[in-house]
Amino acid sequence: MSRIRDLYLCKNIDDLEKQSELPDVRDRKMKMLLETAKKLIAEAEKYYRQGDEEMAYVFYTKYFSLLSIIYKKRDYNESKPMIRQMLGDNRSNKMTMDRLEMLTKSLSERYDRLNAKNMPDNTILDGTLPTRGSLNSSSTSSLINQERSRSISPKVIEGNGFPASLRLMTSQELYESMKTQKVLIMDCRPSEDYKMSHLIYSLAFNVPQELIQYGMSAGKLQDKLDPESKKLWSARAIKDQVVLMDWSCSDPNPQEGSAIAVLLNILQNWDPDVTYRSPIKILEGGYDYFKMVYPFMCTNPMVQAPTTPQTDLNLIDDIEYPSVFDIQMKDEILNTTTTTTATSPIRPAIDRSSKMAALQTYKEKEKAIEEIVKEQEVLLEKAQENDEELQKVAKQWNSIYDKKQMDPADQEILYKMMQLESVAEDYKLDNIRLREELEEYKRREQQSVTQLPPQQTQEVVEKTKEIEAKIADRLRRDEQLEREKEQRARQLAIARENKKFFQSRQLEKQLQQQQQEQEQQDREPSPPMPEVVQPIKPSIPQFDRSIKPQLTAHNHQQQPQPPQSPNIYALQEKQRDFSPVRGAVGRGLTGLKNLGNTCYMNSILQCLSNTPQLAEYCITDKYKNYISRNNKTKGQIVEEVAALIKVLWNGNYKCVASKDLRYVIGQYQKMFRGIEQQDSHEFLTILMDWLHSDLQTLTVPEYPREPMTASDKAWLDFTKAKESLILHLFYGQIKSIVKCTTCDKESATYECFSNLSLELPENNNICQLSQCLDMYFSGERISGWNCPACKQKRDAIKKLNISKLPPVLVIHLKRFYADTDSLSPTYKKKQNYLRFPLENLNMSPYITISESRRNTTKSYELYAVSNHYGSMESGHYTAFCKSGTYGKWFKFDDQMVTPQDASTVVSSAAYILFYTRLAPSQYITESNSSRL
Repeated sequence: MSRIRDLYLCKNIDDLEKQSELPDVRDRKMKMLLETAKKLIAEAEKYYRQGDEEMAYVFYTKYFSLLSIIYKKRDYNESKPMIRQMLGDNRSNKMTMDRLEMLTKSLSERYDRLNAKNMPDNTILDGTLPTRGSLNSSSTSSLINQERSRSISPKVIEGNGFPASLRLMTSQELYESMKTQKVLIMDCRPSEDYKMSHLIYSLAFNVPQELIQYGMSAGKLQDKLDPESKKLWSARAIKDQVVLMDWSCSDPNPQEGSAIAVLLNILQNWDPDVTYRSPIKILEGGYDYFKMVYPFMCTNPMVQAPTTPQTDLNLIDDIEYPSVFDIQMKDEILNTTTTTTATSPIRPAIDRSSKMAALQTYKEKEKAIEEIVKEQEVLLEKAQENDEELQKVAKQWNSIYDKKQMDPADQEILYKMMQLESVAEDYKLDNIRLREELEEYKRREQQSVTQLPPQQTQEVVEKTKEIEAKIADRLRRDEQLEREKEQRARQLAIARENKKFFQSRQLEKQLQQQQQEQEQQDREPSPPMPEVVQPIKPSIPQFDRSIKPQLTAHNHQQQPQPPQSPNIYALQEKQRDFSPVRGAVGRGLTGLKNLGNTCYMNSILQCLSNTPQLAEYCITDKYKNYISRNNKTKGQIVEEVAALIKVLWNGNYKCVASKDLRYVIGQYQKMFRGIEQQDSHEFLTILMDWLHSDLQTLTVPEYPREPMTASDKAWLDFTKAKESLILHLFYGQIKSIVKCTTCDKESATYECFSNLSLELPENNNICQLSQCLDMYFSGERISGWNCPACKQKRDAIKKLNISKLPPVLVIHLKRFYADTDSLSPTYKKKQNYLRFPLENLNMSPYITISESRRNTTKSYELYAVSNHYGSMESGHYTAFCKSGTYGKWFKFDDQMVTPQDASTVVSSAAYILFYTRLAPSQYITESNSSRL
């Protein structure tokens, strides 16, 4: 919310209620009521953001009055899916109601102060303010002090001349400013909270919340500080910037009465001896958000912010759904998915759905056709380019498919062909979409009341026929490409069988040769037995470790070493074999060699390398302070990952090999030792677990804040009081709710996750990520649940919500599934073209009430994608990553790294999506470069 606007509309809440009355709309249709409600809530949000509390109150009240009418409509039950889609679910309305209650309280207090201010002075002094409750002398004094602070012009800070309208400072901006030592940070949390955890920064100090009071001057507050804090307090006049910080404030105009608001008032209005060099700022999200983004800059980053006691609900689980009827069911989602995805655009194309619904004039109709023509031209041009490239690669493939064994160059041709075939399939679906849009246009044209003049009608008809002809030609070409693709698939299967046959024959020959050699040895006479000599017991050598030479790079072997004891491994500086190919490239743009079907590993490592906070953690060696040597992998996994990320970001090599990392991983998981193709999602899940275990040294306070919620208890049980940066970045928590359909009893359990695995809709070539999320988080009916309230088995609804959103959200798409229809169990791949947003992925509909109250953004931005091309039998992995350094997308295809157009990131090959809600970390600096 911006600065709160002065009262102007009414004199009290009762008058404001009259402004909020609705006309009688009970006889209006449901759709019109929903459209009106949507506009009302939009207006309310707009006024709330502008700081106009009175108008926001009016529109919020009108919205809920209209909502009450909607709930009483006869067709309410049948319209529930449409109501949820347009107005949100019960939780979003609960949040809106909380905001209205807050506005009611704020306006009541402001009207009371305004009326008291307009009373004669003697009335105020006599303590006879006409408020909602009697005021004693101390509250009257407090009110006068508050009005005194408000009477000062909000446009100018007294004695300083700077505008009082504050600009929030982000965590990233503060982190960069801390490097220059020109920012002074005042932490106004309670002193006990500050001792528990605070910034690791020499110019940050605590102004304890318990010392900050209304009516104090800066001088009086300084007198109450300890000697060290007084020295830093005096530096406020000479530092370029002063930043205030509490636990979670994100409002440039903090809530009145809060410690940070009072401190801000003291510095702005009651500090006449100091002229600040720039306006005082507030850290957005407070210490709670900063420690999540930059945990290495905090003394104890896993400390939990205190919860504000509101009601007894803090002592028990939040009741997410008062009734089972408030839960959206999976059946409803599937029905909606089947009917809506067929015509959904699959690329960031022009949305013509609203225009086609109202084709009233010739210009509108002509414009709709022109948009289709333009999009078709781009589509056909790109499809033709892909066809030509595919034809070249197909010719190369035809000349090598019957080889007994492919060499690396041949394998690259096969991978290239898989990617081109996938792109061709995407263009095919695009073409089908255009045809469906054109048919929809023609249908609406026939139903249109407005008839065009004959000449204009003929022009539109000719353009339509031209588009249809091009679509038909492209479809015929797509059919030909499909036949060629099937032929190549058969050839590949034959080549694969030939390879197996060739390998079996080779193995048979080796066995025969070994058998012949053994028979030859058996026929030869045995050598005479040597004389038996009494063995001499060797003496145990004595070592003088005081003269043992230091380990140097010259002593080390070039090959990867097996796991060693923690002490030896920690002491030596391991020499690694990256087999680099020299060549100056951009930082973070180094490729990874394929070591024999290791593309699945390369894809995931590039996605992790482009996770800014993790990359910075490795490049700056901060991870070394948190390595655990007492776990299964003894810290070796994180050391190898960090070493590899460093090399990927030094900008001196075109490509490198991850030999050492692969070797160490193979020691702890046999499936990753050989040259067989593996699943990148399985590798990612195991690697995340290893990295968390290797860094799990951050100790949770022994006595956490009370009372603990069920969610916090489950989190503590999972972490075993030990946390890590990996946990803070990638891990979230799911709340599983089971609700009895008879008594509405709700039971909840919690489970941690490092990625979400989403089902893809069946029988839908085109789908949206939101549909997959809706299916995952929708309700499912279960039977035979032992209801603790009914004391017997009942039918129930099971529903999932996210109780802790991770800063980095990883989404896995379940493309591989078991084919139960075939005679022998086999796995197949879903080729759905999934539309997913590159930015502004809103997770608000899928979170719990408690998570919605947190002061963190619920919007995510895509920064990496792990792709899979081909089938279950033969496939290839690549990665699309957005470089935080260059702000552009790049394609990582093993050792090849090339720029990637953002419009091509969304494809049917997408397998794992990496989203972040954190601001990009500017960790690629000259100091880091020299350190490498």
